[in-house]
Amino acid sequence: MKKKLLKLLLLFVSLNAFAQAPVIEGELMLCPWTDGTASVTNQTYDSYQWYSKFWFTEDEFVAIDGATSSTFTYDWYTYDQSLFKVVAVIDGTSYESNTIQIDSWNWTSLFTQFELNDYASFDPNSSSILLCQGGSFDISINNPPFSVNIQWYKDGVAITDATNPIYTITEPGLYEVIAAPSFCPNNSSNTFGVDVIANYDCNLGIDNPNQQSAVVYPNPATTMININSNLGVFDNYNIVDMMGKSILKGRITDVQTIISIESLANGVYVLELVGENQKTTHKLVKQ
Repeated sequence: MKKKLLKLLLLFVSLNAFAQAPVIEGELMLCPWTDGTASVTNQTYDSYQWYSKFWFTEDEFVAIDGATSSTFTYDWYTYDQSLFKVVAVIDGTSYESNTIQIDSWNWTSLFTQFELNDYASFDPNSSSILLCQGGSFDISINNPPFSVNIQWYKDGVAITDATNPIYTITEPGLYEVIAAPSFCPNNSSNTFGVDVIANYDCNLGIDNPNQQSAVVYPNPATTMININSNLGVFDNYNIVDMMGKSILKGRITDVQTIISIESLANGVYVLELVGENQKTTHKLVKQ
């Protein structure tokens, strides 16, 4: 009988301590330049002391100076990757809370990519896009994560209704875009300007021989590409990255030229085919 009473007493003490342990909740994921607040949610205590430590170390929790109320406000930078707990006192007895882990959102930088075609080509000399009169091409942002608060600009002026991840460029100008990720909509980023220049040395229409003078396949490609062209139309090929740097070049000496692209990193490139009197470009995707 005494053993049963002792067990019941120990169980009562344990349950009483558990019932009085503080429970804390707070904002666990923070956007850059924002604050979060953790608070005791279950009851009121006589005093409080908040503690923190980085979750990835074996260090002990350290008392946070001045954090002695039922709530604690923390910033995204100082306490990124931190664990929080609070020790609360009531009627002279200390109780320790659960722990919560704080993290901050991170994402890749905003950038643009182009859907070049026969009427829009990349000029490595000026790092600009050459656009045939009457032609167009699509420019897009990396979505996800950038999917909200999108606005495209031309020559520093917001383009009306240009608020989608993809925008079709139809005329020369300096194009920029701002956008934010959906999980941090107030953290907008902007891109470097894309300079689009009129290309008067081209001809649109079905009579343009450049459109049918070469076939590139497969595209996307993983290890090699084939270039089929009329013999004598093109003499050289040049593969250029999106920064305008020449990555791979060579001669075209037959109606079919096979090029190994195994050494290229995955991504988007521009394949330039150059002859004595003409030049054409193709978008090339290595995957």
